[in-house]
Amino acid sequence: MRKQAVLVCLDGCAPEYLQRSNTPNIKRLGDDGFSTDAGLAMVPTVTNVNNVSLITGTYPHEHGITSNCYYDRRNGEEVYMESPDSITAPTIFEKLAQRGKTSVLLSVKDKLCTLLNKGPQIVLSAESPPPWIVKEIGQPPTIYSIDVNPWLLKTLRVVLEKHSPDFAYVGTTDFVGHKYAPDDDEARRHMELIDEEVGLLSDHLGGNLLCISADHGMLGKTRAVNLRAALAIAGIDAWVIPTVKDKYVVHHSNLSGSAYVYITGKDSGGDALEILNSVEGVEKALPAREASSEYHLPLNRMGDYLVLGEEDTVFGEVSEEVVSEVEIRSHGSLHERLVPLIVHGDDVEVRRLAENRDLAKVVLNYLEQE
Repeated sequence: MRKQAVLVCLDGCAPEYLQRSNTPNIKRLGDDGFSTDAGLAMVPTVTNVNNVSLITGTYPHEHGITSNCYYDRRNGEEVYMESPDSITAPTIFEKLAQRGKTSVLLSVKDKLCTLLNKGPQIVLSAESPPPWIVKEIGQPPTIYSIDVNPWLLKTLRVVLEKHSPDFAYVGTTDFVGHKYAPDDDEARRHMELIDEEVGLLSDHLGGNLLCISADHGMLGKTRAVNLRAALAIAGIDAWVIPTVKDKYVVHHSNLSGSAYVYITGKDSGGDALEILNSVEGVEKALPAREASSEYHLPLNRMGDYLVLGEEDTVFGEVSEEVVSEVEIRSHGSLHERLVPLIVHGDDVEVRRLAENRDLAKVVLNYLEQE
C-alpha cells in the first residue's frame, strides 16, 4: 500500500502555546502516537538553522547553516542565508527523488521556499501564491496575520488531493509568537485555527504519517544589548550579526537572543571574550571553536565568538548605549530550545525522540517500508 508522510514545522511554537490552548486534534495525535514537550531545537534557536535540520536530519556542522544571516569577511558584507547552495547536506526531498518519490514544499515566506528548494517537485508560498491555488481557495491573508498559517495548512490539503506527493514539508510563520504570549486570546485563537486544520489534515491522511514540531520557542524580552558598542568602548572594532536577522523585521526588529561577533580590528590579547562575558544580559560568550564543538556548528560560518543571552535579553543595534530597555518577543538563545515533537500514523513505532532533527529519520524510515 502506498504511503504518504507530512512534516509540519509550527514556527515559534513553544510547548506553552499548545498547553494553554484548546487543541483536541493535536492532543489526540499525541495520545494515539508519540508526543513530548521536551524536544530540543538546534542552537542558535532560529528559523533557518532549524528548518534545515528538520529537512536534512543533520546538525548545523553537517548542513552548513548557522543563522539567518552571516558576515562575509572577504567582501565586508552581510549575506542572507537564503540560497539552497548554502546547504551542504542532502535534504529529504533529494533523498526521496533518488528513490523515484515525489515531494512538495509549502511555506508562508518566500525565504524558506528559496532556501529549502533542493529536490521538491512543487514549491509554493503564501507570500507569492501561484494563481491556481488562489483560484482554488482564495487569496492568502497577509503574512503578518493570525490567519495565514491556517490558510497554508488548507493549501496543503488541496495540494495533497491534486498531486498526491509521497512527502510534504510545511513551514509556517512565527508572526503570532513574536506578537502574542501563549496566554493571549489571539495566540489561543491562532492555535485553535491550526488545530482545526490539523484535524482535517489527519482525516485526509488516514493512517499515514503526520509529524509536527517547531524550529524554536519564543519568549518576552525586556533588555537589548548592543555588543558592538560594548566592544567599541574598549577600542575593539567588531561586526555583530544577531542570529534572527532577516528581511522580515516586522516580526522581531532584528533583535535576537544570540549573536555572532566578528572582530574586525585588533584584539591581540583576546580581550573581546572577557568584555563580552562581562556585559549585562550575556549568559555566556564562547570562542568559535568551543561553540562549534558544543553546539555542532560549522566553524567557517560563525565569526569569532557566539554570544548567548539571558532569558530576558536580545542583541542588536538598538542605540548607541550598551544596554537599553525594550518590550519584544523573540528567540535565538538557549531558553527557546524546548519544542514539541508529535508523531502519528499507523505502523509507526517511535520509542524516543530527542531533537527536532530526528523527525527526518522518522519520515525516511516510514517511506522506506513501502
